Amino acid sequence: MKRLLLLVLSLACADLSLAQNQETDGPIIRNLYNQALTQQQGYKWLKELTDIGPRFAGTAQANQAVFRFKEILDSLGFETQLQEVTVPVWQRGPQETAAYSFGTGALKIGLNITALGGSVPTPEEGLKGEVVEITNFDQLDSVDLEGKIAFFNIPMDPTFIRTFYAYGSAVTQRWAGAVEASKRGAIGVVIRSLSSSINDYPHTGSMTYEGAPYKIPAAALSTKGAEELSKALATSGGSLRLEYTIQSAWQDSTTSYNLIADLPGTEKPNEYVLIGGHIDSWDLGTGAHDDGAGSMHAMHAAHLLKSQNLGLKRTLRLVFFMNEEFGLTGAKAYARQAKADGIKHVIAFESDGGGFSPRGISMVAPDTVVAQIRALRPLLEPYGIHRFGVGGAGADINQIAAEDVVLIGMRPDSHRYFEVHHSARDVFENVNARELEMGSATMAAFLYLLDKYDIVVQP
Repeated sequence: MKRLLLLVLSLACADLSLAQNQETDGPIIRNLYNQALTQQQGYKWLKELTDIGPRFAGTAQANQAVFRFKEILDSLGFETQLQEVTVPVWQRGPQETAAYSFGTGALKIGLNITALGGSVPTPEEGLKGEVVEITNFDQLDSVDLEGKIAFFNIPMDPTFIRTFYAYGSAVTQRWAGAVEASKRGAIGVVIRSLSSSINDYPHTGSMTYEGAPYKIPAAALSTKGAEELSKALATSGGSLRLEYTIQSAWQDSTTSYNLIADLPGTEKPNEYVLIGGHIDSWDLGTGAHDDGAGSMHAMHAAHLLKSQNLGLKRTLRLVFFMNEEFGLTGAKAYARQAKADGIKHVIAFESDGGGFSPRGISMVAPDTVVAQIRALRPLLEPYGIHRFGVGGAGADINQIAAEDVVLIGMRPDSHRYFEVHHSARDVFENVNARELEMGSATMAAFLYLLDKYDIVVQP
């Protein structure tokens, strides 16, 4: 009963405050969107970021991006620092090929393929073997994989309206396919790319060997290739053979950096509102959506607030995390150091869902705080912001999760995201300027309102 009463009171107070200040807040929020859409500064920064090239952790381009954006943030008046992060180094290799053939025939039909992140290489001459298709993990104990190549062909479920759920339902084949196949004697594994459409671009992503009796080469076929291979298997009478070559290799770990930039708070500088995304990307594209867009959302949001003299009461901390894609080492290093330094985070807001039109946010927070944030909806709904969900915010900020920290994740429209995710299609040309800038302004508007109305976990 007490909890319910507090919730009702918080809603009433929030509604009253918003009613009293809507005439003031409305024009301020509109100005944030106007500036973002007119100047498109975040889009220009994204172009500069992606012009550097792919930013896979451990590469020169990843560090080049950190150093360049430190210069930019310094010039804008932020207080910046570099935080050292030890990152693993895995290299894809120059040659990735795949083909199938029927029986002993000489005719080979090519397929587009790419190594999964962390995979061991095939032998120099490639890996050849009979293929066994697996369309459901329940099949594993009823198929013979001894000496064969496992082919996981589990599509993302198109009936899920939110494609991140479809991705989550299919990602096990990528992450653990090699483990499960090797337990059953397989010599290699290929998977269906985690894409929501049929296309000829293979999608990479990280995988594990933890729990595997031995390591087998792991790769992803394009969704078009997976469909073709499946149909060929159905008509082959069991005589189809697949061969593929990947030349990936592990190197010694190296040093990279998180980039941290602060705008000191005017009233409570020892309380921190963290915003950010990850600056690393996979190596097939240039990480324009994943997560160049999210990083630029955060950077541009901070710039919008600063340029309009909307100084927050709390210190605004922008973090470009390194190596989200391959182990979250940047976020983990940040969390360890923040704990050691006694940094008091009250809000953490991450964008890592692409640069498509923003639809809302997801939250991890007490019910009273969720109610207060949902009370902001009338101010943001004119800009298409209507989703105020609970559960899940972001992998990087989740490293600082605590009962007194409000975690928020940006939620853009996701219908097209998995057409480009982790593939060669994740490039600047596939980001729309207006959609990106709507995300930046949305983050800035939320930050302004959360700070103004002290929407944090109260002690």
